Amino acid sequence: MMNIEIKEKLRKICEPGGGRVLFDFPLSACNTIGIGGKATAWCAPSNAKALREMRLFLNSVDIPVFVIGNGSNILIPDRGIDAVVIKLSGDFFEQIRMKRCVVRVGAGAHLRKLVSFACVNGLSGLEGLVGIPATIGGALKMNASYVSAISENLSKILILNSHGKFMWVKKNEIDFGYRHSSLKKQDIIVQAEFELKNASIPEIKKKMKEYFLTKLRLQPLGAKTLGCVFKNPLESVYTSGQLIDKAGKKGVQRGYAKISEKHANFIINTGQATSQDVIDLIEKVKQDVKKHFSVSLESEIEVL
Repeated sequence: MMNIEIKEKLRKICEPGGGRVLFDFPLSACNTIGIGGKATAWCAPSNAKALREMRLFLNSVDIPVFVIGNGSNILIPDRGIDAVVIKLSGDFFEQIRMKRCVVRVGAGAHLRKLVSFACVNGLSGLEGLVGIPATIGGALKMNASYVSAISENLSKILILNSHGKFMWVKKNEIDFGYRHSSLKKQDIIVQAEFELKNASIPEIKKKMKEYFLTKLRLQPLGAKTLGCVFKNPLESVYTSGQLIDKAGKKGVQRGYAKISEKHANFIINTGQATSQDVIDLIEKVKQDVKKHFSVSLESEIEVL
């Protein structure tokens, strides 16, 4: 439980400048599958100074911190989490600026906003990321990709580390891989800088349309999902979705959680699904794919 003194201190740090603090906040509203209990507190600082002060204060009182982006690849437990959830939103954390082919963007900006910005300014390199429901910070943490990864055009990242120090980290200091980055869990991404290439706007729009229509045809984009649940296994010629389909799991349901009949690597919340429904379904899929194909599926989502 959080005492009155801590609550008042959080308000004092966060609320000046337009920031917000809410207590016993329902996290089901903060993720794309619409599942999860409450957080002890939810904070949206208005600028980097407030973020740093909040980080140092929470460290001093030994309260865990969790930064949430669009919540597209996290499963929050039904019981909630005993932590302060930080949301980087508002003008400071969502601003986008450019100088020639270099674009600097706040970690709280939605990926679609950056992709659109690059398009209207004739900058190419991010087209494949169209339709991915993530913020810049979240996309970088998991190295989001489609056709190309977000890290491919990355130059550097500004982080706030666990000791309250802001640091620019160059791309070559970070290990990026398939759905992976070596960024520490406790490091908060604040800004990122990308180096893009000049291209014709019609050509960029054409690529974006092609990629988006393919995703729309193959993926349940309008449903409440976590995005892709499993990484594609390197030891198989088949994708995770194909393996799950071949194991006969399309449409299988646990409670209100259901494997998409459109793409088997997506789990849909069809109503009032719980995190336990999703976990049970994930475990069942892992067992059956292992049994039929001797392939161990690895989760792409983070279960808190």
